[in-house]
Amino acid sequence: MTLHELKFVRQYEGEMLRRWFDDDEGLFDLIAWVDDSGAVSGFQLAYNLNGEERAITWLGGAFSHRDVDSGDNSPLSNDSSVLGAATVFPIVDIIKKFEQSSRDIASEVRSVLLEKLQEFAGTLNP
Repeated sequence: MTLHELKFVRQYEGEMLRRWFDDDEGLFDLIAWVDDSGAVSGFQLAYNLNGEERAITWLGGAFSHRDVDSGDNSPLSNDSSVLGAATVFPIVDIIKKFEQSSRDIASEVRSVLLEKLQEFAGTLNP
């Protein structure tokens, strides 16, 4: 399981650059927002453990952790995903798995993610 960067990511005028990383096993999906100086200024790390998808977001200096409702109730529709309140949070497992799967991604992205995940873990277990 290794994260790799997707090459052709839709960008939106007036918004920060989006870098998108995905793994080949469906565990992680990462979007990192990069400012004009090239620094990671936010991210959303979606993960799927035991068939339950959740997302950790760091944006504007604040963290959130949410369940992901895929919105696809029918094979005939493609509804947008919705984030809801998450209850179970295996942060230690997520950090370990992310450390392993992110070894090949850009170091400037990986280091910020690992730092912020550790920071978030500290807020959960003071």
